[in-house]
Amino acid sequence: MIKINIDEDTELRELTQRDRKMIYDVVNYNRVYLKRWLPWLDYTKSSHSYVTMIKSWQQNIELGTGMELGLFYNNEFVGMCGFTSIDSNSRRGQIGYWISKDFEGHGLMRKSVEAIISHGFDVLRLNRIEIVSGVNNLRSRKIPESLNFTKEGVMKEYEFLYDHYHDCILYRMLRSEWHSQDV
Repeated sequence: MIKINIDEDTELRELTQRDRKMIYDVVNYNRVYLKRWLPWLDYTKSSHSYVTMIKSWQQNIELGTGMELGLFYNNEFVGMCGFTSIDSNSRRGQIGYWISKDFEGHGLMRKSVEAIISHGFDVLRLNRIEIVSGVNNLRSRKIPESLNFTKEGVMKEYEFLYDHYHDCILYRMLRSEWHSQDV
């Protein structure tokens, strides 16, 4: 079971089937808020919707192709943060994250992303970490920008969100850059 302690109140941990209802409840409570940027919400209509997703997350961890973890603050599930994909041949990972609207703006996600980056470089031995954010998702963009990621470019019509395509920005951090800075 993967568990990353961020501080005395905050941790990232692997999710199990026992967590289905908890995940569903938080997503459902935040459905309208999250739907602006997350393309998968229409597929999560009940806690049972997470059976396959959790199996996939667990399989990705076992295979080393991903590491999507639950974000817990004071033992309460408040979001997710982790590697949505890992390419072990190229030693590259892409981070994804979301947080409940009630916990936004307190620095929890920035600390979580910082911890997952350190885990990626120091434990998983990745060389490159990417974050893709919607051009207009200013809150999401603040995280890689505050962590000194390099903006590599805008990807036109990169992602489909329910009824339209939207542009995204590709950010990257190299291991050598991460270890040479004071964040």
